Amino acid sequence: MPEGLFRPQLGEPHHYAYVVEDIEATVNALADQLGAGPFFLIEGVPLENVLSRGEPAEFVHNSAFGSCGAGAIELIEPLSLAPERVEKRFSGPRPGIHHVGYAVPPTEVADLRSSLDERGLPQYLSSQLGEVDSTLHDASAALGHDIEIHVDSDALRAFFEMVRGSAAGWDGSEPLRPVES
Repeated sequence: MPEGLFRPQLGEPHHYAYVVEDIEATVNALADQLGAGPFFLIEGVPLENVLSRGEPAEFVHNSAFGSCGAGAIELIEPLSLAPERVEKRFSGPRPGIHHVGYAVPPTEVADLRSSLDERGLPQYLSSQLGEVDSTLHDASAALGHDIEIHVDSDALRAFFEMVRGSAAGWDGSEPLRPVES
């Protein structure tokens, strides 16, 4: 077994993401069937520096974030994707699991991303949303879904704290809420 195969490790999952046809219909089903929610909708997620293997790319989508049990989930509704390698990674049956996200300390993220590439889990998309920096890696052959690596940051933690906090004592009303800009 190669030395260092188990380093660096991913740690605990941060969230689970699903590609869906219709966020509103999916949120209503998850709230009714699993008590998941509330969900916070970001329409036309305003990503910056969207690249696929160093080239300009397109990842236009809506996302909704909510709690399901003790975990956070993301629902992704793709609108426009390019190049073809990005489009392909979002083309599976819907609804379907797309990725498991991990938040990694800034001092470890570059080594982890490089290590994933070296291990045959290539990065195919990178983007930023303010201080939230993320990459998507194709782990489909090993896991049947992708892996998302976020640089852990105050903004990422604050947003997901808000999502978790809103679920505490939630009465089921208004399961889908727009994120106020």
